[in-house]
Amino acid sequence: MKEKQRAGIKLAKQKGVYRGRLKKYTDKHPGMNHAIELREHTTKTVKEICQITGVSQAALYRRLKELE
Repeated sequence: MKEKQRAGIKLAKQKGVYRGRLKKYTDKHPGMNHAIELREHTTKTVKEICQITGVSQAALYRRLKELE
């Protein structure tokens, strides 16, 4: 890693702006919230729910695991 790059990262961390990628599906994401409601209140499969809401299967499974 170059010195200027290391210095820039250090400065960004001090300012609190150096972080990883932001999450695509937050708690306020309407598609994810709708997908969770469908999963809890219907007998639809995860694949069907993902096609309806546009949420990926991996993201839905990850979120459902977090909610357990």
